[in-house]
Amino acid sequence: MLQRRKGLLIALLAVVCSFVLLLPALAESNVRIVRLSYIDGDAQINTTNQDDGFTHAVLNTPVTAGMWIYTPNNSHAEIQFENGSTVRMVDDAQIQFEKLALADSGGKINIINVDHGVVYFNFSKVGKDDNIIVKAGAKTIHVAKSSHFRVDASDKNVLVSVFKGDAMVDGDQSIEIKNNESVNLAAEDAKVGRGVDELGSDTWDKHRDGEVAALSMKAAPVGYGDAYSSQFGYLGSYGNYTNVPGFGWGWQPYGMGMGWDPFMNGVWNYNPGLGYMWVSSYPWGWGPYRYGAWNYVPAYGWMWMPGSSFNSWNVGPAYGAVPANWHAPTVPVVGKTPVKTVVVGNPPNVHPAILAGHPEGGSHAAVSTRAKASNNVRVKPPVATATSGAKPTSNTTATKTGTSTGAKSGAQPAHAGGAQHASGGQPSGQHMGGPPTGGGQRMGGGAPAGGHPPATRPH
Repeated sequence: MLQRRKGLLIALLAVVCSFVLLLPALAESNVRIVRLSYIDGDAQINTTNQDDGFTHAVLNTPVTAGMWIYTPNNSHAEIQFENGSTVRMVDDAQIQFEKLALADSGGKINIINVDHGVVYFNFSKVGKDDNIIVKAGAKTIHVAKSSHFRVDASDKNVLVSVFKGDAMVDGDQSIEIKNNESVNLAAEDAKVGRGVDELGSDTWDKHRDGEVAALSMKAAPVGYGDAYSSQFGYLGSYGNYTNVPGFGWGWQPYGMGMGWDPFMNGVWNYNPGLGYMWVSSYPWGWGPYRYGAWNYVPAYGWMWMPGSSFNSWNVGPAYGAVPANWHAPTVPVVGKTPVKTVVVGNPPNVHPAILAGHPEGGSHAAVSTRAKASNNVRVKPPVATATSGAKPTSNTTATKTGTSTGAKSGAQPAHAGGAQHASGGQPSGQHMGGPPTGGGQRMGGGAPAGGHPPATRPH
């Protein structure tokens, strides 16, 4: 009996110890809302740390914990956080989002590793429970309040320049870098100096600040709240809000005809932790595809309804009322070796290499060599109608053998060979995610002839 009690006690202690070890994991969540918000030229991502990991990125790709991002020469990229804070990369630069999490207190945990290159950090609305760390070389930079600074990292130097706010560097002796101060952290006797040496890319960083502010100037009739304003504030510059009877407030992009379908052009991106995610590469294609749902309203066409809850975000297409004979794009089946990029229709703002069936990046990084050319296929759009201004594309490498009603169903593409180059798309070097270049018109006219309350998000 004594031996049995002893065994039960040991088992109980093991359970308690296991629970204690799990507490840090239970106290944090990796569900964060971070996106690749701007690409000028090329940006490449790696979610696997494997030799074939780097692929050309698509505008509005969700950025997740562990992801590497690389920009080659003559390229720029911007990553935007939930509250509008940004990380910007210039020319030959590479970073890793080592950790993106939410603490049990609600604070945001951001740990970003600068491998090399010029990177701009602009952290706004930093809360007392936030834990923001930037690693460069062997040094760790802590950000405790709103700050704007630049890191220029190479094999020999790690130059940190603060434009606004301050940053604290760990080490044998902590170093505080204040507004308009700089320091080379790689120096044996690192000393803070007054003033900031100007780089040519500083002008772009400031210009991008102005672009982001300009896009958010047109107020929306829908209250999203300060915590989510950066996710939706730009929509007023790219489309119109309309209060539709039976639906409430809905938003439509400029310049799309009645035959336009929000899911006829896009990309399925494979993420090891989340599976296949639908990515819309329209410059406005973040908020309307991550929250709420799309509904088809007679006499108006497709409209995005924001809904009332923004605590979670959509991985795949979310929709309610749909037109007759409409089908959602099929979710690719995750095979033994998942196809990383599946192109649907003729999406804009996509690197030509992706449309040509070659999404792989170069062998520029220690964590990756050249990716396989078979990681991209093209599938037919879910409907036959083409967007206004875009030509229908043919499919010679893969077929769609099923449809989806929102659930993850569908068929694996026939094979993962290279795709035919599609007409359209945005060539490398052209801006993606900047302000609109011109106005447009509403998708339809007149009052809706009918309609139904939007359905809940399909499961």
